[in-house]
Amino acid sequence: MVDFRMTKEGLILVIKDYTSTEEVINALTSKLTQMSSFFTKGDQIILFVENHAKHAKDIPMIIERIRDFGLTVVKILIGNESEGEITVSGKLNIVKQDETKSGTKIVKRNLRSGQVIIHSGDVILAGNLHSGAEIMAGGSVVIFGRAEGTIRAGLNEGYSSVIMAVELKPSLIQISDKISHEKGLDGTPCVAHVRAGRIVIERWNDIHFDEEVVK
Repeated sequence: MVDFRMTKEGLILVIKDYTSTEEVINALTSKLTQMSSFFTKGDQIILFVENHAKHAKDIPMIIERIRDFGLTVVKILIGNESEGEITVSGKLNIVKQDETKSGTKIVKRNLRSGQVIIHSGDVILAGNLHSGAEIMAGGSVVIFGRAEGTIRAGLNEGYSSVIMAVELKPSLIQISDKISHEKGLDGTPCVAHVRAGRIVIERWNDIHFDEEVVK
C-alpha cells in the first residue's frame, strides 16, 4: 500500500489506492518509522497517491503525517500506477510556506497553474488563484482576488467550512465530500457553502446558512 521508489525525478512516496483512511495513515506511519534512519530532517520527497481525485480529502492529513517525520513534500504527481510503473498525467508543485503558529495559513502571492497550497487548517490567499492552480484546506478558504483554479475546503472540518472570493470563478469547488462546478456572479464577492446537502454560491451580503441568516 505504501512504498518508496527512487526515480530520475527523485524519491517518490507511492500510496496505492485504498479504502480506509485510518488504514493508510497507519501504513504510512509504519513505513516512515521503519525508514527513519534513512532520512535526514528536511529531506525532500515527491508524493504519488493513486486515484488522486478520490482521495483528495486525505492529502492534507497525509502530508501532515509526513511532516511529523521531518520530511518535506515538494511535488504531487497525478496519474496511474500499473505493474509497478507510474504514468504521470499532471504535476502540482507545492508552494513553499512558512510555518504557522495558528490554524490559519496566509499566503501572499498569486498562484499559477501547476502550483498547490496544502494546509490542514484555514487558508487565506492574498492574490489570484489562476486556472490550473489548487488549494486544499482542512478548513475554510478565503481568497482576496479572482479564483479560477480548483478549491477544496472542509477536508478536515467538514460542511461547516466555506469558500469565499472577491470573484469566484473556479474550475471545481469541493467542501468535504460535496463537489460543484458552479461559479459566482461576475465582479461580485461570493461565498460557497453547504446547505441542504449541496454546495450553493451566494453573494457575500445575501448569505443564508443553515444555522443562521446573514443580512
